[in-house]
Amino acid sequence: MEKGNKNATALPPHYRWNYAMGLIHGITFRLGMAFSEPYSLIPVFLHAFTPSRSVIGLIISMIRAGNSLPQLLVAKFLLHRAREKPVLVLAIWLRWFSWFLLSAITFFFGARYPLLVLVSFMVLLSLFSIGGGIASVPFFTLISRAIPPERRGRFMGLRQFIGGLLAIAGGYLVKLILASESLPFPRNYGLLFFLTSAIIGTGYVALSLFREEPAPFRRDTKPEPQPFSYILRRLLREYPPLRLVILAEITSSVILMSLPFFVLHAREALNLPASFVGYLVMAQMFGGVFSNFLWAKLSDSYGNRTVIWGTSAVAVLAIFLALVGRSFLVTLLVFLFAGSYLSGSGIGFYNYVMEIGTAKARPILISAFGTLILPIYFYPLIGGILADAFGYTAVFVFSLLLTATSFVPILRLCEPRGGGKSCELPFLLD
Repeated sequence: MEKGNKNATALPPHYRWNYAMGLIHGITFRLGMAFSEPYSLIPVFLHAFTPSRSVIGLIISMIRAGNSLPQLLVAKFLLHRAREKPVLVLAIWLRWFSWFLLSAITFFFGARYPLLVLVSFMVLLSLFSIGGGIASVPFFTLISRAIPPERRGRFMGLRQFIGGLLAIAGGYLVKLILASESLPFPRNYGLLFFLTSAIIGTGYVALSLFREEPAPFRRDTKPEPQPFSYILRRLLREYPPLRLVILAEITSSVILMSLPFFVLHAREALNLPASFVGYLVMAQMFGGVFSNFLWAKLSDSYGNRTVIWGTSAVAVLAIFLALVGRSFLVTLLVFLFAGSYLSGSGIGFYNYVMEIGTAKARPILISAFGTLILPIYFYPLIGGILADAFGYTAVFVFSLLLTATSFVPILRLCEPRGGGKSCELPFLLD
């Protein structure tokens, strides 16, 4: 019995080092993105160039949809390779370069060439998003091998908790920069984008130092015995947990239809100055930080199905408050719950995918999930079209009703730690 316990608690090689590097990456990424928050700061930035909410939604959708596009190709490339890290390193430094170049263009040329900034924004952040799609499969595969399942909730929670604490302070700095008379628009945003690139670059250095052990079940020279497309189709056809978690993510993420427009609605309804967006960023980060205690505990102790259920409930609450709220205090609560949702979904869904199936199938499961949730990245576009045609209330009502449907697939999800047959992969990958 003692020997069995020892084997059960054995940690992967380089566990402490990789844990530390992963923490540094997660903390700095969360802090860095506080200066370019896509659902509060970026809509205000784009609104200065165009009043069209459809265009704003389209741009946000474009720069996020790239995350899904390359994942299946990356998974196919990595399926029988022993190492994922080289692909990861290439992708993350492509992402860094995109933000750095955007910051320089915005700061130095934004006032004279606004069209250049708008086009650069779309192109470079689409490149940033595609880099994220390339990085997702090797990143989550490496994490699944480096961090045991019962410690991943705490790991992801710490990344978001510490990074979120720093991001709250970052939100106050955002307010100061946007209110500074010595930094007129768009130089103030150019500085914010530079802070993003500088801080996430620190995390990318840490991630580049991650120590990878080659996968024992793969060889770089091994031929692929089954067509990749056949394996993927069989997983989708014969493995219900994958289908259900994809459907759960697609439906619970309908909040993204409303999220970019919470801030625009609040500014119009309450006549808020641009500098007050910093307070909303702080509220969003605060909600993400302190909900991490709950999400991490639920993930480690009860499983990620419970986390997914909780985040969907929070999403419904956030949209409902945005619909009925008419004060700055309620608006702060909207962003508090929105931050809690983003934090919980970041912990729950991918952690769930990293637990189902088998280690050999994991790159395909991760890439299939990341690719087939592509519709969620177009929710801001749909929200913008609805807002232009019918107003913000229609957007909030529509997304509230659709988000509530997420509980149907969530309640059917199996629990990977329950030992039941429903979470087991019904066939082996040769």
